[in-house]
Amino acid sequence: MVNKFKELIPTISPRRYFILAALFAFAVFFIGLGSRHLGGGDEPRVAGIAAETYINGNWIEPKLNNKPFLEKPPLYFWADALSMQLFGRTDFAAKLPSAIAAFLGVLSLFALARGLSMSSFGAFLSVVFLSTAAQYWIYGRKCMIDIFLAVFIAFAMWAFWELCQSKKAKNTSLWFIFFILTLGGAIFSKGLIGLALPCSGLFFYLAIDDFYIEKKFNLKRWIYLFSGAALSFIPIALWIWALYEKSGYDAVHTVVWTNNFGRFTGSHAEHVESFWYYAPKLFEQLQPWTILLPFALWFNIRKVWKEKDNKALFMLCWLIIPYLLLMVSAGKRQVYVLPLYAAEVLLIANMLDQIYRNKFKLPAKLDYVNLITKILFIVFSIALFLGALKFIIIAVLSKMHWTLYIAPVIMLLCRAWISDATRRKQVGKICLALLIGLAATYISIDTIGRSYKNAEKSYYNMFKYCEQEIKTGKVLYLYQPIERESGAALFYLGRNCPHFDFKTMQAQKNMIILLDKRHSERFLKIDFKKDKEFKLKRRVYWVMKKFELQ
Repeated sequence: MVNKFKELIPTISPRRYFILAALFAFAVFFIGLGSRHLGGGDEPRVAGIAAETYINGNWIEPKLNNKPFLEKPPLYFWADALSMQLFGRTDFAAKLPSAIAAFLGVLSLFALARGLSMSSFGAFLSVVFLSTAAQYWIYGRKCMIDIFLAVFIAFAMWAFWELCQSKKAKNTSLWFIFFILTLGGAIFSKGLIGLALPCSGLFFYLAIDDFYIEKKFNLKRWIYLFSGAALSFIPIALWIWALYEKSGYDAVHTVVWTNNFGRFTGSHAEHVESFWYYAPKLFEQLQPWTILLPFALWFNIRKVWKEKDNKALFMLCWLIIPYLLLMVSAGKRQVYVLPLYAAEVLLIANMLDQIYRNKFKLPAKLDYVNLITKILFIVFSIALFLGALKFIIIAVLSKMHWTLYIAPVIMLLCRAWISDATRRKQVGKICLALLIGLAATYISIDTIGRSYKNAEKSYYNMFKYCEQEIKTGKVLYLYQPIERESGAALFYLGRNCPHFDFKTMQAQKNMIILLDKRHSERFLKIDFKKDKEFKLKRRVYWVMKKFELQ
């Protein structure tokens, strides 16, 4: 069966590989995108800032409940605000920019893999692996900024590689402009980290390539790197100037120093962790492909060491150098390694591409490729069946809409298709059934698996209840809200909610107050009582009213 698969690989045209990759990526990122409400800490905050940008028309200074929010440049907020203008303040609209970015990012990886001399099969594997890598897939379906950073960095790396390979002057100019714009997009998405991660990898790639592999200094490539990096500041510089004109020096200082150098050095860092924090993260979040990474590292390091392969060097520098830079930084979160998963996936795809096309043979009598392929086939076939049953049971118990049953039903049909094709020894149909089943599995995970406990993480139900109270003429006040609460209020209600102040607002009678239960004791002493309770993970919220309103 494995030999038949190897024979099948070269018979599929590059165009068909690309179409299959694009359809697969579209399915896992877009289908059922709006079925889950925004949840966690970051999604409501980001959506709230974007909603305020859209509602108030303030495109220069991002704000959250009328307070400046300058932790990140505004590119993602602008994209989200435009999405809300087109599709309304919906969960789908809030997550759509991330899905589009993730989709374009994996397609750029197909082109980059081809540029790195992989076959169409290897490029196809790159798309499938990155689309289904746990962290990349999750953030491709979430309202969060980091996916923009990861995708713009992938674009910039692709542009620089093609720029260095280009022979025609016209193509060189286009790739150089593309490199500047995409590197500028990375900076405009999340600040200087958008420059530091790709350029540090490219710097070491050029240095090692010049002095170890080519043993010849190539000045032109260095000029591309440094001039491109300098010119990439133009977009964010224009925004910073507009911000200075609108809000003054303090706002610019917060953007430029506090949220870039301060976070890196630790003087203003949040999420401060130890140097070794990222040691397991790079592997954990690549699941389910983590097991392949150590072998891919060995394979590609061997290519550099023994064959002086600069393509393998390019991928290794993209992964290792930014990874070390992130470990040195004071502020750490697992999502910060998101831009490195494309490099990991390319390394794995490069290894498998050469093994399955018989370009590299493992030094052993046992046919490991055949054995591992059969094990993965059996495991995934079982997972398709059991996973489908699990999702259907969850959907039935949760009384979900009938449309959500489609994906797990497709999983069951694919399992039956695989059995039939295996009996008939139809390798192409087995592969197609596995691909469709894999896409249906990921769709089910988000639309059913993650939606199952969505009410425990989302502010949707709570603010929809508040909205009904507002329609009766009551005024909603927030008491000591954290950022996610302010963001969710603005996103779901479409307005800024005033903060309750005991000194100035006790005279207001026609009100409801939303607060954390921990603050309720003080209100119970001044003629307030609980009207409604909402539990969101570790937090319990009360909606409180005055006695006079009853």
